[in-house]
Amino acid sequence: MKFWKHSLLATGIFLSIASTVTYTSCNHDSCKALICRNGGTCADEKCRCPDGYEGAQCEIKSRDKFFGFYDGITKINEMPINIDSAKVEEDYENTHVTTIKTFIYSRFPEILKGTVKNNEVTVTNEGNKKVTYKMISEDRIEILIDETIDGERIITNFQGNKRK
Repeated sequence: MKFWKHSLLATGIFLSIASTVTYTSCNHDSCKALICRNGGTCADEKCRCPDGYEGAQCEIKSRDKFFGFYDGITKINEMPINIDSAKVEEDYENTHVTTIKTFIYSRFPEILKGTVKNNEVTVTNEGNKKVTYKMISEDRIEILIDETIDGERIITNFQGNKRK
């Protein structure tokens, strides 16, 4: 009887160890359950999104957060502050997922066309001009234009809140 007890105990211990080793050695592929959209790929349990997309499953167009009408102020160099408006929309001439078009009404008729990448907007206008867009919050934007015109450096700063 003693032999059977030891045999059963040894068998039970062996099965416990074998089950534990087998269970913990299984490779869990978390990417099987994760669906990456719009050309995204799964790596390290996260979607890696292509330019122009973001979100847990690459389901959000990055440019869409910039779209809207903004009411705010424009400051150009040391000149007085102007009450101003801006409109950011899709660039219908270039329908690529990363392009946008912006009107700042005090600078009308100039249209700034830019490309969204890595949560920033780079303007594609020619000349000695650098334009940066920054989302301050979900409904607040800052557009900074740094340019040289006729040898003079002009800095335009527009800050505005999205119209509701």
